[in-house]
Amino acid sequence: MRWPEELGHYPRYWHSRIRRGFGLGTREAYRPWLRVRDVPSFGSSGTPNGIRTPRNYHLLSALERIDFFLTERRPDVVDIREQFPILHLHGTLELCAALGVRHPSQGRFPEPFTIDLMVTRETSDGLSYQARSIKTPEDAQDEDVKRRLNVEYQWCRQNGIDWTLVDTGQFTKEVLSTLVFMRGWYRHGYHPTVERVEAFAGGFMRVYQRNVPLRELLLECESYLRLGFNECQNAFRYCTWADWIQVDLLSSLAMNLPVVLHGR
Repeated sequence: MRWPEELGHYPRYWHSRIRRGFGLGTREAYRPWLRVRDVPSFGSSGTPNGIRTPRNYHLLSALERIDFFLTERRPDVVDIREQFPILHLHGTLELCAALGVRHPSQGRFPEPFTIDLMVTRETSDGLSYQARSIKTPEDAQDEDVKRRLNVEYQWCRQNGIDWTLVDTGQFTKEVLSTLVFMRGWYRHGYHPTVERVEAFAGGFMRVYQRNVPLRELLLECESYLRLGFNECQNAFRYCTWADWIQVDLLSSLAMNLPVVLHGR
């Protein structure tokens, strides 16, 4: 799912943005229709560098950041495009008229609906697309928001795209902090191999004890596996990110805290 670059497909007042590539392309070449500086966020937005696709992402809320971090952990994900615009203006105008919804606009000019995350997955049948709308539990119950989301859903259904409203009820500050901690292996430039990761995950589970801070467990791994502490630290972060070691995402993850494993 990608939009054509020819200007004739779009209203004239979109042309300057289309020429600059906003809303177009895939992977590293994609540019979101909305950027962090375009939307007030009260400090909850961010521009993290992606792991699956190495570019800066414009995520407009803490909830978007959490869902992005969770989504990029899935091994079948090949691309994530944030603030993905529905540039089929005629289609969304028709849906709004049929459903009694006010179309987004800037002054008297219609603006596109934007999907929070458009995810591309590799399946046995080829590429599939999933539109993910991310709202607070309160917003998800608002009648006006529901009507706008219904336009997204109906447009996606007409175009063979799976659409889901993400359940954000457990998207807490602790979950965000844990995911950021796990992603540290990428920020630190760690390069995992299957052999190293498998050996570390096995070694960690041998020394693991409840109620023992992570730093002490990593020191045990350092001695047991004869690896440097930084290697152990980054291997642990990667193993949790890739689910070789399954941690409880609802529990805080930090060097001075015990590690809570999922289901234990």
